[in-house]
Amino acid sequence: MNKMKWLFALILLIGLFGCREKIEPEVDDFVEYGWTLYAEREFVSALAHFQEGLDMDTQYIDGYNGAGWCYIEFNSPDTAIIFFNSGLDLITIDSSQVRFEMLAGIALSYHVTGDYVRAISRGEELIEFRPVFEFTHNWRIDYAEITIMLAAANFAAGDFAAALEWVQNLDEDFIVDVSTNEGRAELIKKIEALQDL
Repeated sequence: MNKMKWLFALILLIGLFGCREKIEPEVDDFVEYGWTLYAEREFVSALAHFQEGLDMDTQYIDGYNGAGWCYIEFNSPDTAIIFFNSGLDLITIDSSQVRFEMLAGIALSYHVTGDYVRAISRGEELIEFRPVFEFTHNWRIDYAEITIMLAAANFAAGDFAAALEWVQNLDEDFIVDVSTNEGRAELIKKIEALQDL
């Protein structure tokens, strides 16, 4: 009789565990795993997960953020800009971290494409709202990186005084006369030195 009870209990347990409901991954699961892959520098796989998340929910803003940053890694700034703009168009909260990350990404992308006016506009917007910005998925991207980009973009756009101001945000002791060719040459050397840090 004891054997029958154990056999019945075993059959019951097998039946309970065998009839488990299939768990479908949520959009969050795809995007979060995309960021895990991004951190491991597996950008192609990361992008696939971000796009899978966006296929499930076209309003999922962090999916656009992740895809944009993957395209930055692929050296495809034009495509990155498309994803960042799509995500930024959906944002309703001005102070969200995802918004700040997309502003950083789009500013850097515009800079690479030579669209200095938009690079400056988006970079300044980011610094205005988040003066001490840090990208949560890449420690190399922070307010200093954006400040250097703003200095370089202003220099390229011919606004040497603004370029100097941005440099001085990082090194207040750096002083040159940007009305002279020598001063401008020193300024661009300083920007390049900051970029190499």
